[in-house]
Amino acid sequence: MSSRFSLSFPGRRGEDDPWFRIGSVDVNTSLLAALICAVSMFVWAASPSLLEPLVLWPDDVRGGQAWRLVTWPFANAPNLWTVITIAMLWYFGKELERLVGRNRFAILLLLLAVVPGLVGTVLDIPQAGIRPVEIAIFCLFAVEYPNIRFFFGIQAWVIAAVIVGIEVLQLLGLRESDRIVLLFVSLATAAIAGRSFGLLGEQQWIPSLAGHGRSRSGGRSSPRASTSRRSGRDADRVVSVGPWTGPSPADQAEMDRLLDKMNSVGLSETERKRLSELGRRLRGR
Repeated sequence: MSSRFSLSFPGRRGEDDPWFRIGSVDVNTSLLAALICAVSMFVWAASPSLLEPLVLWPDDVRGGQAWRLVTWPFANAPNLWTVITIAMLWYFGKELERLVGRNRFAILLLLLAVVPGLVGTVLDIPQAGIRPVEIAIFCLFAVEYPNIRFFFGIQAWVIAAVIVGIEVLQLLGLRESDRIVLLFVSLATAAIAGRSFGLLGEQQWIPSLAGHGRSRSGGRSSPRASTSRRSGRDADRVVSVGPWTGPSPADQAEMDRLLDKMNSVGLSETERKRLSELGRRLRGR
């Protein structure tokens, strides 16, 4: 029983490693954020005043309490929609984290707190709760995988548009139109940060702070990636001058990656075409 809840830390500190493990559960950035939000609901139940130091009060931030720029998403009162929001943050966040790595996803979450927090401080708008961060994360996921279908076959980009539209209507009805500014600041922050971290490759119109040529590994080609690219080029030369003798290791690895992605979250139109092309090549056609 004790081993089920034992705390351990991985020996390595790679991008694919969790921050720590609780029993057999890997606690990465998305799960850690969701757990902190969940704990905050229990803290609120014990005493709502305990979460007050986390809330972004603009006057307090201007008075020197800068930590509120980071902590306001973790001030959550318990209700059903908060639980759904936290679950969505974890579910869609873990896929984005798988693509960009735990450190970059942590930076993304930090930016989604600090940038809207600074704007809210300037515009004198108090903030609390994880909902704006979750909406930005889901919309980033939906732009990365726009054609994935959810319930009733509705595509991800449609659901994201509906969520944003309902949020805007709700804020207009509550006469809190200034919060619409913060909503779009969060969406813009997620898009630019995601593009800079290697996501949204098909959305060339979104600016990238890291430049268009930067890869998801930080802009530096690893020896393994360089070897794979050289293997691919060498295989192409062999095919052009002699009979095809079988798939190259690079082609097989790419096809395996695309098949795994298709089974987990689906593929974009470009990725589906690439998968079909690799299938024909691997069948010798």
